[in-house]
Amino acid sequence: MFYRDGIIYRSTFLEGYSGIVHGFSARRGGVSTIDYLSSLNLTGGLGDEEENVRANTEIFAKAVSKGMIGGDSAVTAHQIHSAKVRIAGPGNRGEGFSRDRGEDCDGFVTDRSGILPIVRTADCVPILMAGTKPDGSYVIAAVHAGWRGSAGGIAGVAVEKMCELGCVRDTIRAAVGTHIRQCCYEVRQDFVDSVSEARDPGFAARHIARENGKYRADLAGMNLEILNEAGVSPDRVDVSPFCTACRPDEFFSHRASGGKRGTMGAGIAIISRT
Repeated sequence: MFYRDGIIYRSTFLEGYSGIVHGFSARRGGVSTIDYLSSLNLTGGLGDEEENVRANTEIFAKAVSKGMIGGDSAVTAHQIHSAKVRIAGPGNRGEGFSRDRGEDCDGFVTDRSGILPIVRTADCVPILMAGTKPDGSYVIAAVHAGWRGSAGGIAGVAVEKMCELGCVRDTIRAAVGTHIRQCCYEVRQDFVDSVSEARDPGFAARHIARENGKYRADLAGMNLEILNEAGVSPDRVDVSPFCTACRPDEFFSHRASGGKRGTMGAGIAIISRT
């Protein structure tokens, strides 16, 4: 279940791991003053002052970690709507905050403490995951799943990367954060064709509904199926009940704003070994 905790949302599914902190931002609680960015915008290049983005990242990091770590522990990347997931280590701390971003990607996996991978969204699907190794230590992941990344199986790629680091597959839990839901995500035939090509026509048919001559896509459904294929059963996945486009007062939405918006963040960090 998702619940509000100050300026962020958390999932009770991930809180079962006491050595992990996580959170999903909404659009309030920051310092950005331009109306369409107000106020917790986490991305530069959208019209915001860079100092505001840095301050917002610090605010978000402190909220996620309950004050234990700050923005200098964050790791961000230029997101490219891919299925590429990077393994992050201590040498990546501060990327996109106090130093240049590293290699482009759309997800991070790590088993090291004190690192806060952050992905940014404004309709796309943020996914945070956590699991344990045989010795009880943690492995975590943060994933940005746009429709291309979703169809490309980025959630499954992240699971495999977690397992490469020693995570036991059946310990993995996932939280699928707030994104544009099927009620508002109208797509065209070329979208259907692209998803069919990336996966298969059956996958497209299961997650893209046609009603009154219009198609609407279910990004959560796509990622739930891919996670299930990767060994994460639906009973270990928590899905936010909110829709960004239905609630532009609470969340940044690219669709609802016509592209004039900020971005939200989803971050997760290991704060103790077990």
